[in-house]
Amino acid sequence: MTRRVDPRRPALITAQGLRRIILGGTEGERDVRLGAAAPAAERRPRLAQPASACLLVVTHPDSGGIDEHAREAIAAAALLARADEAVVVVMPCADASLQLDPAALGIDRLELLPVTEATTADALADAVAERWGTLRPRLVLMPDRGDDADLGRRLAVAQGLAVAASVVEIAEGRARVRDHGAMGRASGDATASLADLDLLLVARHVARTDLPFVGRGEQLALPAPAARPTVGVQDLGRVSGKAQQVALEEADFILAAGNGVTDVALFHELAQALGAAVGASRVAVDDGRFPRSQQIGATGRTVQARGYLAMGISGAVQHLQGIRECRHVMAVNTDPAAPIAQRSELVLAEDVQNLMRALLMLVRTTPASAETAS
Repeated sequence: MTRRVDPRRPALITAQGLRRIILGGTEGERDVRLGAAAPAAERRPRLAQPASACLLVVTHPDSGGIDEHAREAIAAAALLARADEAVVVVMPCADASLQLDPAALGIDRLELLPVTEATTADALADAVAERWGTLRPRLVLMPDRGDDADLGRRLAVAQGLAVAASVVEIAEGRARVRDHGAMGRASGDATASLADLDLLLVARHVARTDLPFVGRGEQLALPAPAARPTVGVQDLGRVSGKAQQVALEEADFILAAGNGVTDVALFHELAQALGAAVGASRVAVDDGRFPRSQQIGATGRTVQARGYLAMGISGAVQHLQGIRECRHVMAVNTDPAAPIAQRSELVLAEDVQNLMRALLMLVRTTPASAETAS
């Protein structure tokens, strides 16, 4: 399956057709080639001498590792770094046992910043600002999403940094920013010289991650952020929202229904019990069982959930395009040879209604059993 070219991303016309412009590519390409890099042992170190300066990347981990968006931001920093500049990554994390190879990602020094649920956004921003003041990087890069984007904007305001957000292309010493215009309507792009910028909040697919070199891979533990006193503000803690109210593009776990789901009430009951967002295939939407806003696929929404459980979905090519960036895909279908099986890590050949009833019963009884055992 070949991913479609996003018509709103920078691209050029080559003899092979329309190709996206990606940092680290020479002629443009249809997609970032993930996981195609040579083994780290076969790649040369990027730094041949001790570094006298650095580029800084700040990003949060994702389930003990880092996602593709963070990898692309790190790769962009490694590709932009000069011969005497190290790539330093500051990573706020609650668990120091991360499952990643810093050198293979192009990281010269990984600095782990310990945080807890009690660490406030202001305290974290202060700690990152302190590292920025010590390192004085030529450029800071951060993924333009969620906590990373919020932290980047806090750092820019506190230190008076020149920032570019929604950076979709970095080429020839300039950063291209998507200009959405009034009311979210695209009205063209804006560009700025990297020499005039201090911080880049980068969008997806801004750089290739299959680097031809490795970093030094050093690792350092930083002191925990100091508590910051608040005046006139009371921290009420965090309250978990309902997964069904989260936009599908931002959902962490999605339960998706296809033509094989006939008991829609049972499906929604299971989704609520699992704490999953609800999605559907085009067939299930066209049949009127689900609203158009929940359609996933080339003509619907493109999602990038950590977990995607497809119930009774055969896996048309349009649907597979919509879930191409999901990390773990599982499928339940009476046909184990359905196209969805080629994309799934786990396939259960079972009637969807029977499995939903059994899974719902298991979800409801497991917590009670755990409490009884304790």
